[in-house]
Amino acid sequence: MIRMVKQLLHITSTSAQLAERLMETVEEETWQQQFIRYLEDAKRQYQLWQYIHYLLAGTYAESDREEEVHAFSSELLHRLCLQELKKAMLCRKARKGLSGAAQKAADQVLQQAMQYSRLFFTMVQTQLAPQIEK
Repeated sequence: MIRMVKQLLHITSTSAQLAERLMETVEEETWQQQFIRYLEDAKRQYQLWQYIHYLLAGTYAESDREEEVHAFSSELLHRLCLQELKKAMLCRKARKGLSGAAQKAADQVLQQAMQYSRLFFTMVQTQLAPQIEK
């Protein structure tokens, strides 16, 4: 279970990094607001998984070294969408080993991951549609 929580911490941290990079490249205000909301949720999720790690192991997990993310916007968006789907699958597995408030929190993160994966998929479609039509 601790390994799964560490994976969730890593995915959440990496996803936030990808979103920060994407936010720098997006000019449309609507999308920027979506990224701001996403980053706020990612921060809360990271804190939640740190707390669950503390409850399970008695210590907070060490933060992963931030890896430098270099890619084109479309690739970053694809990776972010994939990260959210991975997070959703891990949350689904993790919730089975949790109970009470921790299980409910995992359910909420699962719901958010599904919502954000749909949002990022919509962004991919919106971004790729003009390129396909050319």
